[in-house]
Amino acid sequence: MKLLTDKEYLGITIPFMLSTMTQPLMGAVNTAVMGQLAEPKYIAAVSLGAILFNNLYWLFGFLRVSTTGYAAQAFGAQDERLSMLAFFKPLVLAILVASLCVILQTPIVDAYLATIRPAADVAELCREYFYILIWGAPLVLFNYVALGWLMGQTRIRASVFMQVSMNVLNMFLSVWFVFYWHYDIEGVAWATLLSQIYGGIVGAALMYHFGRFNLSKLPKNELVDWHTFVSMLKVNSNLMIRTACLLCVNNIVAAVGASLGTIYLAVNAVLIQIKDIISFLIDGMANGTAIFVGKAVGERSLDLLRASIRMALKWLAAFTVFSMSVYYWGNSFFISLFTDNVAVIQLAQNYNVFVLLYPLLAGVGILLYGAFCGATYTAPIRDMMLIALVLFYGAQYFLVPSWGNTGLWIAYLVFRITQSIVLWLYLPKIRSRL
Repeated sequence: MKLLTDKEYLGITIPFMLSTMTQPLMGAVNTAVMGQLAEPKYIAAVSLGAILFNNLYWLFGFLRVSTTGYAAQAFGAQDERLSMLAFFKPLVLAILVASLCVILQTPIVDAYLATIRPAADVAELCREYFYILIWGAPLVLFNYVALGWLMGQTRIRASVFMQVSMNVLNMFLSVWFVFYWHYDIEGVAWATLLSQIYGGIVGAALMYHFGRFNLSKLPKNELVDWHTFVSMLKVNSNLMIRTACLLCVNNIVAAVGASLGTIYLAVNAVLIQIKDIISFLIDGMANGTAIFVGKAVGERSLDLLRASIRMALKWLAAFTVFSMSVYYWGNSFFISLFTDNVAVIQLAQNYNVFVLLYPLLAGVGILLYGAFCGATYTAPIRDMMLIALVLFYGAQYFLVPSWGNTGLWIAYLVFRITQSIVLWLYLPKIRSRL
């Protein structure tokens, strides 16, 4: 009897792929909406605002990722105590982090813009965007925890509904506020904030329905116990280092684009949105893989662990061929969806090859990131990101002065393929979690 069938794997993975794809689609719609306005400064400002919030939220993305791993292990072990701790421990941290984001909002945006140094009109638009959207921080981080717990407990329909409905609402409101109410960049920001409020309400309702925690049995001493909390933080600190490295790269990409001119910043914003759609689809596969790997760890099943990774790599190969074929034949169409600015469209065509190669070079790293998170074995993730960051920095340092934006994209692909290679080399050690 097979431990894991294609139907079982795809039954969980495909819904996650569809739901995670709505996240970059949300950013893509915001970019496309701004791209229909007269000047590229609007695309540039939304792109910088999105990177700034990525800096804030992705740094604490472990609140979702590690929660999924711990909740999946609790599900595999059928342990109610571990299930409650998997939700409430990261929730305490989410509340603290969100409070700091709101309190420190002015120095955060000042420091960011001082680092990137965009044109004055782009910086002003970015500030408008940030000061509206920062109030959604508590809701975003709460949703990270709720979504991670629902995913780990294999509440697939609930987690998909939560993500998809929130992101679709955001897309609808962005179009409505900008094209019908003419709110420009403020309209995009308000659309996102309102969708985050909606998402927080839905997340709370789903946790109430599916959690059904008996709070009288919540081990409050373990909730604040130093040793168990340190154990969780060790896992999360590695993920934070990983995210800090990723954000460092994103900020360098943005800063180099800004230094080359607003039009290059706009071109990279469009291509990065397309790249992100591919990336998040693979990330959906990684989320599904994390659940099966976490379940294998909870059951102490080496056979299920091996079967999960083999199945994941097989379907990643199929998706890579599919996505590269689609982009090869349809790249002009995809770029034109984001902007009707002729100069941006023409310049973007010069960098199509880098988006085309992205799933081939980055896919294994993204997928195995999910596998290691499901096993809550995060030291290899930390190591691979530190190595990749060093190589990226060296590559862009030497290539950008001579090759400009082309050198920047080459350095970015070096960063991504390094992650794939390093995690592949670490893969045999994942068995140590059993």
